[in-house]
Amino acid sequence: MAASCTIKVHASSISLRATLLVPLILIIFAQVCHASSSVPDVNGTTTKRSIGRVVSIPLQRSFNRNNNILVARRNARQRMEKSKTLMQMPADVDFGNEDTHDIEPDFGRVRLTDATDTYYYGIISVGTPGQNFTVTFDTGSANMWIPGIRCTSKACLQHNRYDHDMSASYQPLNGQFAIQYGTGEVRGFTSQDTVKVGGITIKNQPFAETTSEDEVFELPDTEFDGLFGLAFKTLSSGGLVPPMVKMIEEALVDEPVFAFALSQGHRSFGELLLGGYNELHYKGDLRWMRVTRAKYWQVSMEGVWYGDGKFNLLSLSKDRDVSGMPLDLILSSATEALPRNEREKDRMDEAKETARKKARKKIKEEDEESELERKRRHPPTDQDSPRLKKLLPTMDNTSPETSAILDTGTSFLLGDPNTIQLISRIIGADFRTGDMSCARLQDLKSIWISLGGYKFEIAPEHYVYRDPEKRTCSSAWVPSYDSPFWVLGDSFLRAYYAVFDMKDKKVGLAPINMPLRHF
Repeated sequence: MAASCTIKVHASSISLRATLLVPLILIIFAQVCHASSSVPDVNGTTTKRSIGRVVSIPLQRSFNRNNNILVARRNARQRMEKSKTLMQMPADVDFGNEDTHDIEPDFGRVRLTDATDTYYYGIISVGTPGQNFTVTFDTGSANMWIPGIRCTSKACLQHNRYDHDMSASYQPLNGQFAIQYGTGEVRGFTSQDTVKVGGITIKNQPFAETTSEDEVFELPDTEFDGLFGLAFKTLSSGGLVPPMVKMIEEALVDEPVFAFALSQGHRSFGELLLGGYNELHYKGDLRWMRVTRAKYWQVSMEGVWYGDGKFNLLSLSKDRDVSGMPLDLILSSATEALPRNEREKDRMDEAKETARKKARKKIKEEDEESELERKRRHPPTDQDSPRLKKLLPTMDNTSPETSAILDTGTSFLLGDPNTIQLISRIIGADFRTGDMSCARLQDLKSIWISLGGYKFEIAPEHYVYRDPEKRTCSSAWVPSYDSPFWVLGDSFLRAYYAVFDMKDKKVGLAPINMPLRHF
């Protein structure tokens, strides 16, 4: 809770000279009181209410780039107070509706800020009594960490630090902790304490207290204090149980799912739900994709198309440098020949169907032959029955040839350099820097990505990043030279409502229905 100060002045005890000093004293006193205020409570300014065990954590963003942390936080608090009456959902998104999986309008609501329009973060509390921290909720990580009081890195000194000596529920784990992210490293040791997030209380939650953090976590680039991982336990550094996994194991949530509705537009807000999803935040039906490897939220990726979708940029540029080929030649050579009339179209369709039938017949014959040979050598048991295997989910340890992870902790879209280079040429962006003219936006077309057999659209306003301060534009497509998969970050997820099912290991996406609201 924010600290408060009171001063009482009795007029009968003030001399003439003192009368002149009182205004100055009050001004100084007010500034000291203001500076001593802490970050908002884990439940923000709203009343704590709950129905069932579904939790709503709105994620809100702004563009305060002030280097002075005190001024930045003071401005954030002022915006929070101002937003009480402005941050109301329009009539077409009524959280109180019975179709919202027991979600109430204000339950678990927190006010958040974002300085760069490239990440989202919310408020949690740790310890007894609670110490409040801002954390980014990251589906690309499984660990939770916050700055420790013993950390003297500049990044730690600029943020809230956890003092376990002040917590009655703290327990030491004494394990060493180190994790390398794509942009920086943190080191520390492991601890255990009570964690509260969106109205849920997680007792004995393991996490890391950092003792050193790289400069990438310094202000003004990184305003959040720590990180709250939402990936699978197999990704966790040190084998620590991720908070969401612990919530599921202890039945703190009704369903083993969580969902993101990331905001669209500057100084807007989004929402994270723990234990459910909001049907009013998306259009149409969720398209469910199987997680191919339960470590990251990783799904199969079949292709990338620009515009009308007649050519697959992924297959065209895979393991091949196309930088020297003329762009017109690339596009024309990858485009299917179009029929000149209806009769030719019928002939082409008939030829394709004949080819498909031959291919299916050949595969069937090969499968029958191999199956007969396998049965001859290894007679099936009940547990090894082919029929039984068909009834079971096909989960194996192998990954598809191309795959992608859905990562709320990554700002942009990372992929193999050859394909990214081709995309950059098509949209007119510099391959190395990503710089491009904002004037090109009106002429660009959507880019489509196929995930789990479904095509998803990424509009130009999502794959082109506009810097609100410099008034410049840059491509969100970034080449990745060391990643075995594509990484689809916030530039993609802002366009879709994303539901993550930890029990059934699947992800559901649907076009987002999140109205643009500013505060």
